[in-house]
Amino acid sequence: METNCSLPSRCVRAAAWAVLGLALIAPRTAAAAPHFWSVGDVAAGYQNGRRPEALLSRDYGKLLWDDTRSVLTSPLRWDRADWLEAGAWTAVVAGTAAFDGRIHDETQENRTHSLNNFTQSAQKLGSQYSWLVLGGFEVIGRLTDNAKAKAVAMDGLTASIIAAGVITPILKYSVGRVRPNTATGEFQFKPFSGNYSFPSGHVTQAFAVASVIAAHYDSWWVQGAAYGLAGLVGYSRVQQNAHFTSDVVAGAVIGAVVGRTIVRRHSRSDPDGFTLAPFTDGRSSGLLLSRNF
Repeated sequence: METNCSLPSRCVRAAAWAVLGLALIAPRTAAAAPHFWSVGDVAAGYQNGRRPEALLSRDYGKLLWDDTRSVLTSPLRWDRADWLEAGAWTAVVAGTAAFDGRIHDETQENRTHSLNNFTQSAQKLGSQYSWLVLGGFEVIGRLTDNAKAKAVAMDGLTASIIAAGVITPILKYSVGRVRPNTATGEFQFKPFSGNYSFPSGHVTQAFAVASVIAAHYDSWWVQGAAYGLAGLVGYSRVQQNAHFTSDVVAGAVIGAVVGRTIVRRHSRSDPDGFTLAPFTDGRSSGLLLSRNF
């Protein structure tokens, strides 16, 4: 039995699975951080949160605008822990990039007709199929008056618009990374040129939806299925020669962070504002001013 990676293909294949696995581990690790919420907080948000009754309403439009503004300006409110976390994920993406070339070559050398057909379909979970999933939650929520299902549809739509519709396109255009199917090397960048490899939009979308579903359903199999299918989108985009692995990991982090942030915001009545409430401890009383971040 070998005790080291004497065969380059084995090393690269192992690295590919390990690095792509970060796309699954990252969102779960971030979700466990103290500044996130408990399942009880999410459940209470169905009655006391900020979600309007109807998805197609003026109130939802106002909420979407407020969410977009808050997410895009959130770095202005980050504390030291937030900046350290952002730096850690940036380091993960940068570290992944060191394997981009080898993983790309190994993946393309091992393409097969059947695998290619499978990943062509699987990658749609990060595009049209994801919209069908959200539509299904909305229909079920309306037909059965299920608050959780309706919340998934609303939160998932919001996270998708912000993460995959605003943040990722801005980064794509600004970074200008050339896609692997046309690049002469893994580190070829042409900012503001119409090259859109970094980060992956399909993966951003897939993880935005997956993280919302996982935040509302704490069953292990639901979370495993949600993140597992999102990870499959990431693998499919690499196998289809549309993205490098670091593009996939970056998209996973963006989608998951935005998705869970939206659930947190929607589950609180006043997530970014000041709250003034009376208090008493038996010996004194007064007004308590607090702010939620």
